[in-house]
Amino acid sequence: MTNLFNRFKNIFGPSQKSNKVIGPLGLHLHAAFTLDLLEYRLCENQMLIELPGEEFLIAAQSTIDLGAGCDIYRYYTSGDEFIQINTEGGFDSNSISDIKLFVYEDSHGITGKMAWDKAISPACIGAAELKWRDKTWLRVFNAEESGAVAPVYLLENVSNQQQDEWQVHNFTMVYQRELNDSQYEYLMITGEETFDEQNQPEWLLSYALGIDLTFLQVNVIG
Repeated sequence: MTNLFNRFKNIFGPSQKSNKVIGPLGLHLHAAFTLDLLEYRLCENQMLIELPGEEFLIAAQSTIDLGAGCDIYRYYTSGDEFIQINTEGGFDSNSISDIKLFVYEDSHGITGKMAWDKAISPACIGAAELKWRDKTWLRVFNAEESGAVAPVYLLENVSNQQQDEWQVHNFTMVYQRELNDSQYEYLMITGEETFDEQNQPEWLLSYALGIDLTFLQVNVIG
């Protein structure tokens, strides 16, 4: 479980409901939604990701400003999943460029600045090709560059149902592998840096597996 999830793992305790802010696909805090994952269940034996159930509750949400009117919206469930939506200047269908579902696979804390610097170095999470869980993964970010590259820095502003707000400094690299002619599986490796009440850093390295989604596969029901 990541630092992010530690902030809202007791999500079903008392909470203060605030005015909901509707995001892309109509998603928002407190909303429930379903996913139609039938096309992936048909090839589940080819995948490493453990496909989740079909009904979810949004426990936290976040935004990442990419600049030039481009943003990433993340909607974290009360489990280990999150939907990531890339937008370009709005929430309508023409402004949404990418939708993915990620499921956290593994994470571990990091102690010490030297170990942290090594964990987010190009040598550790920036290679053009990666062997992980006996599969070969190709780098998505800066794929045209040869050799290892630095992970992408993403400042994430998070809020949860209790109206807590905090920031996560993400150092992220994404890889992919082809399942068939039209489907891919993704591996997101992220060094997550947060700060406690004494402004001391807390470091964690997380691994999440992902798949592509379409508009029709996400249905908001609350």
